[in-house]
Amino acid sequence: MPQRAPPRPVYLAHVVPGLESVAAYELRRRAPDAGPVRALRGFDERTSILALPYDGPPADLLALRTAEDLFVLAAEVEDLPGTYAGLRSLGEAIAESPAFERAATLALAQRRGRAPRRPTFRLVTRKAGEHAFRRVDLERAVARAVQAREPGWRLVEEDATFEVWSQLVGGLFVAGFRLTDSAQRQRTYKRVSLPASLKPTIAAAMALLSEPRPEDTVLDPLCGAGTLLIERAEVGRYRQLLGGDLDPAAVAAARENVGPRYKPIELRQWDARRLPLPDGSASAVLSNLPFGRQIGSPRELRALYPALLAELGRVLAPAGRMVLLTSEGDLLRRSLPPGLRLRQRLPVLVRGLPAAIHLIGRAAA
Repeated sequence: MPQRAPPRPVYLAHVVPGLESVAAYELRRRAPDAGPVRALRGFDERTSILALPYDGPPADLLALRTAEDLFVLAAEVEDLPGTYAGLRSLGEAIAESPAFERAATLALAQRRGRAPRRPTFRLVTRKAGEHAFRRVDLERAVARAVQAREPGWRLVEEDATFEVWSQLVGGLFVAGFRLTDSAQRQRTYKRVSLPASLKPTIAAAMALLSEPRPEDTVLDPLCGAGTLLIERAEVGRYRQLLGGDLDPAAVAAARENVGPRYKPIELRQWDARRLPLPDGSASAVLSNLPFGRQIGSPRELRALYPALLAELGRVLAPAGRMVLLTSEGDLLRRSLPPGLRLRQRLPVLVRGLPAAIHLIGRAAA
């Protein structure tokens, strides 16, 4: 009898809630041969998970810029009872999972080293929902199941060969091996950060939503530490990057983070309400606008937004696109000058705060 082909690896990408559709688009863009994307509920309101079957090179997925973390699935159980009997079922599922060994092999390959004589593993376990057992009981059950399957593995607290991450949300249990480290979400270029600095994964999503084109002149009028401009440079070609900020410390931070890369780029100190740019000179505008809860009082923002948006409307090219992040959605809509219209609003959590990405373009004549 012919042997069954092993199942395709399934990768688990953690994304910021609200960015699921953008992350799924990037997944398909980087891995067009991948299977259908499934959205899984995260263990808290700050986490969403996309499950992606893919048997191509893991490097394709490790390049995802909208993913906070990436894991490869080792075991999954649907409709797990919330009783202690459920913990026993969980152990059986890990012991019998056909994905476990391949997931461990992929995780080890990512370390670019050989397995030690006695591999070690650490656990990260999360739980949400009503269950008869505690999170620590879940963690112990996972540890016992892993050691039953791999008797030679030793459980440790730090510096492990493998990190086994698992979560139980309601009746859905998933476990996987971590492939990424903190550089995935924090980026190695972020040498200097600023208060209210934008998360790189959100900046990457905004860059993708701007419909990147090689002929783009990209403007960030409030560039802060330069995250949006760098992420736009990473997702596609462009003609020029332009950025500036009223705060000289922000401009210095952006220059430090940009370094000698991403040319041509121009970073200047300026007042975004009076940009030293010709009319219609920017084909794409990306900006993390001041939030009332982060920077600026409500009174200051009520004065800033109309002046800023009028200036952005002046420098936006006839077919240009604006992608703006703010929690001040009502103020943004009221401040739009004639000729600009809101095309799409994408709610998103920014460090636990509700905000939205706004896609703005020219109104039809």
